[in-house]
Amino acid sequence: MGWVHGGCLAHTLEPAKERAKLPPVSAADLASFLAASRRVAIFTGAGISTESGIPDFRSPGGVWSTMQPIMFQEFTSSREKRRQAWDRVFNRTAGWTGASPNAGHHAVARLLNDGRASAVVTQNVDNLHQDAGAP
Repeated sequence: MGWVHGGCLAHTLEPAKERAKLPPVSAADLASFLAASRRVAIFTGAGISTESGIPDFRSPGGVWSTMQPIMFQEFTSSREKRRQAWDRVFNRTAGWTGASPNAGHHAVARLLNDGRASAVVTQNVDNLHQDAGAP
């Protein structure tokens, strides 16, 4: 069993620091991996959307360098924090509304729609996977 992350093909049993040392794989190797796999789940994070102009959260210049995160406990216990969180989304303060899907989002959608992948798991709130056609 293996997985692809950040351009690296890795095995799930390897420790994270060992996975980080793996060299990138070629497109042909990735295609072979996908063809040989019975079940594929795709995991994405903020990095897939940076090409669409959406800043990630933790890098220099990212969202958390310009505003404080609202923790789940704060969100659930404070009406003002909930308003603040929703204001960030709807007034574009966080920078992710109005962006368009990029080639990565479209590739994920194609894999899902062609039945070559069964799921995409993401913490992204930008909806670009859905905008690209992912179910």
